Amino acid sequence: MEALFIVLNDLTFMDDILDKFIELHIKGATIIDSQGMAQAIIEKDGGGQGLFSGPFYKALVGDQNHSKLIFTVLPDTFDKKHIINEVRSILEQSKKAVIGFMFTMPVSGIYPIKSTHQV
Repeated sequence: MEALFIVLNDLTFMDDILDKFIELHIKGATIIDSQGMAQAIIEKDGGGQGLFSGPFYKALVGDQNHSKLIFTVLPDTFDKKHIINEVRSILEQSKKAVIGFMFTMPVSGIYPIKSTHQV
């Protein structure tokens, strides 16, 4: 198993990615509000121009300030490369300079946590 993580800066495509997950029979994902280090520094320093400058700074300032982290665990039977390529094809339509990135990590096991109390 592998966990697929998508750090998504262009949130206009989040629903398209989730729709694609459903189409590809990915049954679950978790979505977390996130913020990159550069954006946090810019907010903390009241602009951060001394630390971040040039095209990277211009891409961050004035754009949306937060991102989403979407992650899901893919069983070994899933074609990870196909899923990644499908997400890429959705995000290639973005006109933003900083769209996001993806990475995977191995998962050695999943351990559900259940209540011992009956409801």
